[in-house]
Amino acid sequence: MKKILLLSALCIIAWLPTAAQYQTPGTGVHWNLAQLVAASSGYVTTSGSTNFQVNDTIRISARDTLEIRSNAIIRMASLALLYVDGVLLINPRDSVKITAVNPAAPFHSISFSGTSTGSELRKTVVEYGGGIKAVDVSLVLDSCVVRYQVASIGTKATNSGAISLSGGTPRITNCRIYNNARSGILSPANRPTSVIIRNNVLVANSTENGNWPQINLGVGGPATTIIQGNLVVGRYIMAGGISVSNLLGASALTQVQIRRNIVRNNRYGIAIVGGNISSYITQNIVSDNNINPNAQTGGSGLNFNGTQTQVGVVSRNILRGNLYGVTLQRSNSSTPAPRISFGDLSSTDTTNVGRNLLTGNGNGGQVYDIFNNTAESFKAEGNDWGTSSAAEIEAHVYHQPDNVALGVVDYLPFRPTILAARPAQPLQLAVYPNPATDLLTFELPNTQAAAELRVLDLTGRLVATYAAKPVNGRLQLSTYTLAAGLYTYRLTQESATATGKFAVVK
Repeated sequence: MKKILLLSALCIIAWLPTAAQYQTPGTGVHWNLAQLVAASSGYVTTSGSTNFQVNDTIRISARDTLEIRSNAIIRMASLALLYVDGVLLINPRDSVKITAVNPAAPFHSISFSGTSTGSELRKTVVEYGGGIKAVDVSLVLDSCVVRYQVASIGTKATNSGAISLSGGTPRITNCRIYNNARSGILSPANRPTSVIIRNNVLVANSTENGNWPQINLGVGGPATTIIQGNLVVGRYIMAGGISVSNLLGASALTQVQIRRNIVRNNRYGIAIVGGNISSYITQNIVSDNNINPNAQTGGSGLNFNGTQTQVGVVSRNILRGNLYGVTLQRSNSSTPAPRISFGDLSSTDTTNVGRNLLTGNGNGGQVYDIFNNTAESFKAEGNDWGTSSAAEIEAHVYHQPDNVALGVVDYLPFRPTILAARPAQPLQLAVYPNPATDLLTFELPNTQAAAELRVLDLTGRLVATYAAKPVNGRLQLSTYTLAAGLYTYRLTQESATATGKFAVVK
């Protein structure tokens, strides 16, 4: 039996010329929005101190700065482009929203060139456009919302990623990225990019239901790529969770650390594809990545596919409920497989200790906690397999005893399972007001970790989902669209869960 995983080819960012634009003078001006209105001869207009409209393409020249420190709504005309060669600084007291004049006619994009060093977007909502693009610049996005980005406007292609990063060392932190047409975060196959993606929530991206993982990265740059502390929750059966790949055979080493993420309900969880990649994957919860019913094209918690120049260490992860826990493949029949260790107790590498929990992964009535589809052997020592029976572990690992052409997965010694001794922990929280009229608050003891809320009516129908990091220890659910009645909820934060009931009154 062979597991096949199809991954998207990462797109090279394309730029479209504009027919008309206003360009700032390039003389070192430092403007706010009101000053841009005064200078732009109608390209930017205002209907009040906080409402602005961009009527055609605006270009911030190199040496010039546009700084927005006050709350504002900026409406962009159809296909209008905000192009930044200089510096764009957004950091309002509450928020700046950049949206389309007409959501049915999106604006083109916000684009940063290699001369826009120092640009930062904080507390900014970007919606109904063709994405945020950055080339050779270390753009900072912090506490932003990026949603409803389209991949094309009419016949004009705009992006394959809501946030497209090409080169540099950009940072995306504390953002919510959801309901975008393709990948939430993208870097291309041919331009080394060292990105830090930390403490974000990515939910239900790839609304076009194509082969675009929510985080879709190509080759890394000189610095290590960091993907840490994110919540990645899927909805569309063709979309994966996190992918890092070297599809064009770049010779430079891509170094990536993927740690402390929650990746769930995607087509697959985490995929590392190609050669010249060194990965360290630790302390992630990768669960229930099984929404694609075809087990041959999706459903691995972790997938490693490439050549012997791909190396990695996998430790201290929880892998359960996926169609496969781990799958191992080689790029073609003439090259050895990746060299991945899931625990080598003789190693001097203090990170290579195993301690993964692999349990409950499988499909078709068969458990596949590790599926080795290569002729190479792998170390998987010191792991918890959800059982303390060696015979049962053997039945859950597909390798040489099942097919003599395959290599051996060495799972001995294993750790006695902790599952029987440590039942799932309840999540203690306060829920108020109950009954609710328009807003329901969930107060959590863990103020940092992202949480996921599911609300069902009394027939068991899912009526609302919400995934976010708590703000001041609280999640708030709008009940405005819920009919009066009784509802049940399930709130999950890390490995703890709370369930209960609440009423809505009108």
